[in-house]
Amino acid sequence: MTNNNLLNLVRAYSGRIADAISTGAAWEIWMQVELILIFRQNQLQVARELKYPDSNYYLDASAADSQGAYAIELKVESATNSGSSILNAILADKDKIASYNFVNTTKWVLGIAYSAEAKYALRTFAANIVNKAIYAEENSLGILVVTV
Repeated sequence: MTNNNLLNLVRAYSGRIADAISTGAAWEIWMQVELILIFRQNQLQVARELKYPDSNYYLDASAADSQGAYAIELKVESATNSGSSILNAILADKDKIASYNFVNTTKWVLGIAYSAEAKYALRTFAANIVNKAIYAEENSLGILVVTV
């Protein structure tokens, strides 16, 4: 799996994700579970909430296929990190996952936003090549994948 594959998987389910956001419920945990289901439907081996080695952190999602292993932290826009503040939360997860030390594991932070301000922040972040990020919009969602 590549960062583009991950981005496109989320894009393919963006309508369902947008519907979940519209409920106003705490949807980050729902999105963790949904991400696991998406991976399973696409023949990836998956787990969630794995403990970081030698740490008190837990990884949001782990996946593997014939091409490799993937560690993923998920950050979604919510009432507690609305607007451009979601980018700060994504950057914190980027620092966090950098300490995830499994050999031969590709590490990503997946961010999902819905407000114009948050989407602008994610799009601007991805536009700078040094950030190793890709971005797309689908069904009113902004989706960012940062390679760590």
